[in-house]
Amino acid sequence: MNIRYRIEQVGELPPALATALGIFVLALIVLVVWGLIRLPDHTRLRSPEARERARRRKESRRRQKKLRARRESLQRKARRR
Repeated sequence: MNIRYRIEQVGELPPALATALGIFVLALIVLVVWGLIRLPDHTRLRSPEARERARRRKESRRRQKKLRARRESLQRKARRR
């Protein structure tokens, strides 16, 4: 039973039944897409404490990145001398 045989089977249906089947399939696709869109965003931090921790972590990473860049710059200068 390959796909061509199944498509031919649908083609042999009466027009009203084929239309109803098409509408049903489209409605099913729309419902699945709508359901996926309506899923809650799990990446969003809900609690204020979690947001504060994330903010502090971001600032800390930024400071560490600056310090690392400065240290590497000084080491490059020292090697050139």
